[in-house]
Amino acid sequence: MQFGERTTFAIEAMSEVGLQTPSAVWGRMQIWCQGAAIGDYTKEHCGLFDAYDGFKQLDAKWDGLWTPDFEELSDLQIWNYLDWRLYGCHDNAVVDADARTVEECRNDWQKFGDFNFLTNWGEQFDQAGKSFILCRRDDIVSVLKWSSSISCPIVLHAPLGSVRNAIRDFSEWFEIESKRLSGGTAM
Repeated sequence: MQFGERTTFAIEAMSEVGLQTPSAVWGRMQIWCQGAAIGDYTKEHCGLFDAYDGFKQLDAKWDGLWTPDFEELSDLQIWNYLDWRLYGCHDNAVVDADARTVEECRNDWQKFGDFNFLTNWGEQFDQAGKSFILCRRDDIVSVLKWSSSISCPIVLHAPLGSVRNAIRDFSEWFEIESKRLSGGTAM
């Protein structure tokens, strides 16, 4: 199933054929933004609940996915700002001289963790590299994506309305699948 348009923003997902009730929703998934795929749709039997939960949480936070700290920064500078605060990295590489205390790291995660996108959302995204998500003041969602196969982050954009519609449609499908696979009981 595809929810949204690949050229703007889409979530592609399916349940594995032959799942027996009761079961969680095991399947495949990838994200599309401006025609670029993120995730491994060939990876079978991935748990889809973490992605469902991540999207539900994300959809409640759009107003908080921008900070004045980003105002004068380029996309690469925003990437490095978030990568440092969340992962202790710069230019997608670990920085050895991270002198922050554990408490400072926790505070950074609490303040900037909502910008994390797809990391730890399921096995289908494990090899995709890191991604961050922003919602600019003009209601444009930006995905900053960097994998080991490229030398700098790519920046993908989609209208907020398109992203929210894809999330809504995927969430409705997931809830129906969850109910079906649980044998008819609510999630």
